[in-house]
Amino acid sequence: MEVFKAEMGDDDKAEEACMTLRTDGVAVDIDGDYTETLSRIDSAPNGIGVFGLSFYENNMDKLKVGTMSGVAPSTETIASGEYPVSRPLYFYVKKQHIGTIPGLEDYVQFFVSDALAGPDGPLAQYGLVSDPELAATQDAVANQTTIDMP
Repeated sequence: MEVFKAEMGDDDKAEEACMTLRTDGVAVDIDGDYTETLSRIDSAPNGIGVFGLSFYENNMDKLKVGTMSGVAPSTETIASGEYPVSRPLYFYVKKQHIGTIPGLEDYVQFFVSDALAGPDGPLAQYGLVSDPELAATQDAVANQTTIDMP
């Protein structure tokens, strides 16, 4: 957005330009096919792609990362919240299904375990950043804490 501000000199116009979806066929949604995304970025000198951290880390020689307020994405900056362009992964389970659906409780506990969701687990190897408050999530699962939905 800083580029638009510098070029346009108007914060409102810059925000509108950044939030407007293109309808001229130039913006292409390549749902999850990062190889195709990389190919298209390579073929367009000004191309921009959006993908996960692990894909970027595995292709740093081919990609230039976008920073936000001078902060580059990394496991550390995402986990700390310093890099603002990330999102949490939510995992919801109906409490009434615990004890009714065989294996569900074990699965949920495994999903939030250090072995799977911790910083050295396989989810991290796929680019998911371990939640710094994972222990609190593990306690909520162990205690079957419910959340209020709006």
